[in-house]
Amino acid sequence: MKFGRKNVRMFSLVGILYLVLIATTGCVEEKDSQMEKQPPTEIPKGILITKIPESMDIIFSSIRHVLDDVACLDENYELKDNFLNDPLCNKKIYNPDSGLASPRQLFTLDMETGNVIQITNTECCFISGQVVDSTTIMCNAACADTDSDELITERDKTELYLLDLTTGKMNCLTCRCGLDAINNPDYSCINKKIVFSARKGTDISVPHHIYTIDFEKNVTELTDNGEYMDFDCAWSEDGLKIVFNRLPLPWLEKPSQVWMMDSDGNNLEKITDGGTNPDNEGPQRGYPIGIDADPDLSPDSKKIVFSRLKTGKENGLFGIYELVTIDVDTKEEHILDSNYANMVPEWKSKGILFIRQIGAPNPVDLKQSLYVYRDGEFVELEKFPYNVFPIGAYGGSWIERECANKFDWKWISFVMVFMLLCFRCYLYYFIKNVWFLGLAIVVLGVLL
Repeated sequence: MKFGRKNVRMFSLVGILYLVLIATTGCVEEKDSQMEKQPPTEIPKGILITKIPESMDIIFSSIRHVLDDVACLDENYELKDNFLNDPLCNKKIYNPDSGLASPRQLFTLDMETGNVIQITNTECCFISGQVVDSTTIMCNAACADTDSDELITERDKTELYLLDLTTGKMNCLTCRCGLDAINNPDYSCINKKIVFSARKGTDISVPHHIYTIDFEKNVTELTDNGEYMDFDCAWSEDGLKIVFNRLPLPWLEKPSQVWMMDSDGNNLEKITDGGTNPDNEGPQRGYPIGIDADPDLSPDSKKIVFSRLKTGKENGLFGIYELVTIDVDTKEEHILDSNYANMVPEWKSKGILFIRQIGAPNPVDLKQSLYVYRDGEFVELEKFPYNVFPIGAYGGSWIERECANKFDWKWISFVMVFMLLCFRCYLYYFIKNVWFLGLAIVVLGVLL
């Protein structure tokens, strides 16, 4: 769980600082050859592509780009053995005071080929991104050093932006909204709105609530109950529902619950009560055992997938976050995995996309990687060295194009039928044939 889908991660800072303090030795992987290579071309600054390729399936944030830095390469420009503990490379990855030393950037992945393309190389730290269309990305990012530590990381103030790939410009949607701790955004192509959680002002005692914002920067507050803190929100596929997490007073003494409501904030329904704590464990890094986090609706809105903190005593420093689905009507739960930390799931037609963290005694064996669950199987989408914590993906989202295509085709259908009927009326005075009206009705039925 986190207070924000991609902002305040319970696992990131503690895990990173833990790794900074641990020194290990030994080789990670033996190189196949010692053939000399040319030095890598330096990645240019700015926005690196002007359009998302059609073949790409996933957009995600990561610091994988640091492994291409000369600080992490040996004399043959191969990745150094035990790169996590190499002083020069480690300095590019970790900062003992703020966690990460390099800002996360946006990447896109082709699942079929495994090809990854870097989208950004800026000073901003990108928490998450979602593709609005082939040239526009909605992203949650920190782009200013608001905590004055001379670094821009997820610890700085985040805002919602629209990134135009063709111009390379980022339009801040929330910079003048008076909201703080903005996080867990989710864009609906049906409603043309972003749902997110935030609090009013910088007072951390003020609870987070759920908001929506459109591209004209019109903000609507959907929840305002001071007895709850609301976060981890997501749209349904049809844009009619919103699922979110709700933490009751007193904060962090009871597990958070999964709730659902209409897109306008009405008809709130509690879906879960949180998990149990049979062994009376203490909090896992501040979070009570049994919290439910990161809910997302299935494409047909009949089920919800979410993460549940089972225990902090297993799976190393990450603990175990079960991957759970629940039937919206019957409330029947089904556990998909109960061995690892399964975080921020997103359920679309291609499957359930999520981040999996795997604990280990040796820091280089700690894993953080994109996974997809579909057809009853788990598939890892990142391989060594890009699945090593904290190099692996921090958050991922499906690239969905069907919504826009379906929406545009519907309007085209209306226009075509309207023109056909108008043309029929024009011909009525010249050709009084019933078949033409019948043809228009048939076409209308087929298209709509």
